[in-house]
Parts: sequence; structure tokens; C-alpha cells
Amino acid sequence: MLISRQFACRALLGLCLAGMLLLPAAAEEKEGMPDLSQEDQTCLPTSTANVIVWFGTHGYPKLIVDGDSKDDDYAHTVHAIIRATDARYDLGTRTDAISYGIEKYIHDAGYSCDVEYRGLDWNQVKFPQIVNDPDADKYKPYQKTPVPFSQDWLQQNNDPNKAFILLLAYCNFNQMSNTFVDAIDAGHAVTLVNAEPDMILIHDPAHEDDEPGRKILTPQLLTGGTFQLPGYNAPVSGLLILSGSLLDTPPGAEVMLTGAVCITMHPDGGGTTGMATASTAMVGAGNSSSATPSSTPVTPAAPASSPDKSWVAWLFDLLFEK
Repeated sequence: MLISRQFACRALLGLCLAGMLLLPAAAEEKEGMPDLSQEDQTCLPTSTANVIVWFGTHGYPKLIVDGDSKDDDYAHTVHAIIRATDARYDLGTRTDAISYGIEKYIHDAGYSCDVEYRGLDWNQVKFPQIVNDPDADKYKPYQKTPVPFSQDWLQQNNDPNKAFILLLAYCNFNQMSNTFVDAIDAGHAVTLVNAEPDMILIHDPAHEDDEPGRKILTPQLLTGGTFQLPGYNAPVSGLLILSGSLLDTPPGAEVMLTGAVCITMHPDGGGTTGMATASTAMVGAGNSSSATPSSTPVTPAAPASSPDKSWVAWLFDLLFEK
């Protein structure tokens, strides 16, 4: 096994060196992005903590909560973000608390920022209220219609003062009606490390402490179809279907990138507030790192043609950087 792995690495290294002159350069990667693992249904706070700690080690040190050690600092930071976003270990994180909570956390640390959500308008979804929700009205003053998501927005991740959390949904696709429906009534959140038109590198918090969460995903642009949600048929044009051998999904389901949260830090301490939140969907509940990978591919609605691939650079990065 060791010999074959060494042989494969050498072969890939040769391909990388031979192909670097021919392939387009990779987008700027946020080197040193933490790869923290989540506790229970805390994927959103943990993915956010990756970003917060990265900012904390790149000019914004007060974002990291003090502890007895570096690992303890990061754990305290995750728990502080859990509190700021009202995340729950049993239900996950309310989508309407994400932008508000992240911005409040950064402002409380003494920095100025913008936090913007783009993607599906969860405010229009009519989820049944099964139990009493004391926070139902808490975030309404901060809600507004989000800007539609577009893939090229992720290229702003190259800016060292910007970082992204990607919001995912697990869904089933009906090719006859060109519609998607929830495979499970919950979503997931991951940290963006690098984005290209044909490859997306993430840190997925759904992993054990001794395992890497670093994953390469292949995006397919959706150019038509709808996502059927309670009381709301959401157009999915412009959103992405994400595939990858290491991305866990429920059996037979696809992973859709339904939106993203962009954090923009203001080095001069100035700037305006960019609140854009969503309603009472939950991010994190129902997701598990032990989910069975999908074995049945589902054709996404009207996928656009893919650009030229730069997979060699990505394989080099995955094998040799980490």
C-alpha cells in the first residue's frame, strides 16, 4: 500500500510539473485555514470558527477567545460563536441567526465588518411551527430579501479581508418535473478555502479530530428548475450542485449549494453593517459525518457546460500541501 501510494504521488507530481505551463493558475488559497471538527449539530459555528480563527491569525487577534492553549483558544472561540448564533446541539443553527450572530461576535471583539448572505430567500418558506419558538420574532427587524447567489461571487475569497461559509442542502431531483425536494429536513455548512470555476476546496467540519476535513468538490451550475419548499417554489438557476467522492450525502441524494455567507473585515475599523438573514430553516440538524455516500447519481436541472479543468493543480495541492 505504501509503495503504490508513493508511486501514485510521484506520477501525479510529474503530471503537475508537466502541466503547470498548460493549465490555468489556481485561485488564491487561504493558506493555514483551520480545519476544526464539529460537535453534534454545530457545523455552522464550527465552519465560522475556521474563518474567525484565520482572521484572528491574520491581523485581527481579538477575534480568538483566550484559553490555556491554542487548542483551548479555538474551542472557546467555537463555543462563543455557538452562543452568538443561538446554535443548538440538538437542532443546529437557525438560518436567520447566522448573519446577525456572526456580525455581533465580530463587533463585540472590537472590529468592524460586513456580513452578507446571498442565496435562497428562506424568509418565504412556511415551515410549520411544531413547538413553541420563543425566538421567532427576534431576528425579524434584521431580515431582508437577499441578493441571488452567483458562482463568481466566491472569487472574492481571494481578498485577504474576505472569507466565506457555504450553506448546503441535501435534496432529491425529479427529472420529469425538473424539481428538487429535501432529502432530509436540515442543511450543512462548510468553510471555503479556495474557489475556481471548476473546483471548490473546502474544510468540512463533519469529521473526527484525527481526520482531515479538507475536500475537493466539483460544482455544476444550475440553469433551471425549482426547489420545492413549504409554501415556496424557489428558482435554483445560478445555484450549484456539488459532487465529490469525499462528500457525505444521504443515500441517493445530491448536495446543493443554496447560498453563502461572506464576512468582510474592515482593517480601518470603519464600514457599514450588511445584515442579510434568512428565516427559520435549520443548518446542521440531521447532518452526520457517518452519512452514507450517494451511489446513485442524479442529473442536475439544466447544467451549464463546464470550463476547462485545472484538476492537476488541485490534486497536487491536496496530496502535498496537507
